[in-house]
Amino acid sequence: MKPSFKYWIFLSAIYFALISIIVASLIGSWVSINDTQQLALSEMLSKLTPFPLLGTITILFIIGAIINLLFNDYIIPILKLAESAKIISSVNPEHRAQIKNASKEIEYLSEIINQSADAFANLQKDVAGKIAIAQETLTEERTRLAALMSELPHGVIVCNTDGQVLLYNQQAQELFKETVTPPNKEKSTQGILGLGRSIFSILDRDPIVHGLEMLHKCHTSGRSKMVNKSMINLHTGLCLRVNMAPVFTEQNKVKTISGYVLTLEDMTHQIESDSRRDTIIQSLIDEQQKDLDEITDSITTLLDRPKLDPEELSNYRKKIKSAANSLQDKVNEARANYALHLHSLSKNENVLAHNLLDVISNNVSERFSIKVTPLAPKGIWLQLDSYSMVQAISHLAGLLSNHVQIQELILTLTASDESGAELLVTWPQASADKALIETWQLTPLITDSKGNLLNFKDTIDNLSGHISPIPGDQGEYVGVKIDFTPIDQDRCLSIQNEVEHRPISYEFDLFNRGDGNELGQIPLRKLTYVVFDTETTGLNPSKGDEIIQLGAVRIVNGHLLNHEVIDQLVDPKRFVPPESVAIHGIQPELLKGQPTIDIVLPHFHKFVENSVLIAHNAAFDMRFLQLQEEKTGIIFDNPVLDTMLLSSILHPNQDSHSLDDLAERLNVTIVGRHTALGDAIVTGEVLTKLIPLLEAHDIYTLNDAIAATSQSPFAKVAY
Repeated sequence: MKPSFKYWIFLSAIYFALISIIVASLIGSWVSINDTQQLALSEMLSKLTPFPLLGTITILFIIGAIINLLFNDYIIPILKLAESAKIISSVNPEHRAQIKNASKEIEYLSEIINQSADAFANLQKDVAGKIAIAQETLTEERTRLAALMSELPHGVIVCNTDGQVLLYNQQAQELFKETVTPPNKEKSTQGILGLGRSIFSILDRDPIVHGLEMLHKCHTSGRSKMVNKSMINLHTGLCLRVNMAPVFTEQNKVKTISGYVLTLEDMTHQIESDSRRDTIIQSLIDEQQKDLDEITDSITTLLDRPKLDPEELSNYRKKIKSAANSLQDKVNEARANYALHLHSLSKNENVLAHNLLDVISNNVSERFSIKVTPLAPKGIWLQLDSYSMVQAISHLAGLLSNHVQIQELILTLTASDESGAELLVTWPQASADKALIETWQLTPLITDSKGNLLNFKDTIDNLSGHISPIPGDQGEYVGVKIDFTPIDQDRCLSIQNEVEHRPISYEFDLFNRGDGNELGQIPLRKLTYVVFDTETTGLNPSKGDEIIQLGAVRIVNGHLLNHEVIDQLVDPKRFVPPESVAIHGIQPELLKGQPTIDIVLPHFHKFVENSVLIAHNAAFDMRFLQLQEEKTGIIFDNPVLDTMLLSSILHPNQDSHSLDDLAERLNVTIVGRHTALGDAIVTGEVLTKLIPLLEAHDIYTLNDAIAATSQSPFAKVAY
């Protein structure tokens, strides 16, 4: 019952009792006298009545003033003290009771509570310090996890057995990157990757379920190595190789599968490259067969008819030359497409020099039966495309074997901090001409990021290196020298430890979530929320004002996910009044060219699926969304909670429930006020601190919260 209601009940009860006593006394006195006395009293009544009536009114006024003083100086301050004490003990130990215009006794009680709060805060600091020391090891392990996951070359997603995402790294996020759908484009049906979301919104359900069943069968059969492999196509055209491995939980010495790890490798370019290679090979075979048939027929005719006239002889020679040129074109095309194929396999990496020379030696020896002698000191690091290097030296060995018939190849690598590394490739007791060396250097090997063909010389040039032939005594060449620039080994080989640049996201509490209940019965702590806010052209959505900025952030298991947000400007296609600009600071010129609301809302609708919407003064923001339903066909039927209403039922005696005052009470730092995302983040932090206070008021589930807020005096505000 509200204090104001109690006040009027108490005051009415006292007035009723006092008036009842006076009336009863008058009636009793009237009945106790005889008729003569009653007649005489009636004649004097007009003169006697004003004084008792005035006295009664005075007494009632005095009693009302005393009761009002009692409520304002004692009852209301005590209720405010109780609310402040609850805030101090639950969410904000730094909060202090500030009671104004109260009695000295209440002010003294306020001082005692604040002194107790100081002692409680100091105790919490001591406890927090001990907890911080105890969590150092855990933090270190999490940092290592973040570093490990972010450095993996492939996407990684961890899910529980219900398919809820518990962890993902940046590579996985890039694979399923979701953006606002531009106009005249087909709207995406793929879900958004995020903690607590279902993996089945972004990957087909059947392969995942089948893989999980296979893992369960392997586990029950006692197999130790359990990895299920599959290929999955996305609607975006990507083809992913998916490896699934189980995550185990052990209880009572019994291991059960509680989740699974998915590693995702983008095979699109490799598959396209393999298909292109196979097509080229088949085409090359077919076309070469045709050209070879022409050459064979022409040569056979020339041999069978040696006395052809000059014109016929010229025609056959032209056929042979045309077929030979066609063969050469096909070979060049095959070489170029093979370079495209190599591009999908190549990349720069750090490699030990002696390991690289060993790989080159083994490859050349096996392919060409040439003796190779690698000479390189231990501990020398190179940064290059090792695959291209192996292919280039092997190609050189093949050319030398075919044209010079070399028997031995010597690979000598030296390095210094000043001059960098130098690789000498020499072939003793043999020599090669300039044309062969140039052919080798200009052979296409790979492509760059733009698809341009790169030969070995280009590859070395991109590494700021240089190739120079080694001349012999006869004017030909007995080797080549490849120079590499000095390498900053600390820069190349150090591990980057800044976690903020490793956007790995995890929420392992979801392993034990197990919420099969209806949404309304789920505890507030376990719900997934999307906190959102809008900036608008004005305060009258029903009179044509529009959204110009939409900000939103997700909350999973009580954790604010600052990397899963929406921060989108919106072109309202109308005038933005200066008085609105003065509040949010968004200049009209910033809105030109931004997506319109009918483009932004589909992405936002997908972002909030299976979540509870949170806003401060939610009726205002929801009205803007509701007015767009007819235009966009998008209906937001999510449950909605309002932090302003929650505050009003938790702190009914506080003077204000604005976002600024609420944040101050709960010790939430305000950053980016009057920006959509900034206000959404502040509202989200406020919500996480309101949940313990709601639980202290026996409000545990979503249904409890909705029922409680419906009783708020602000619940009937409309826009």
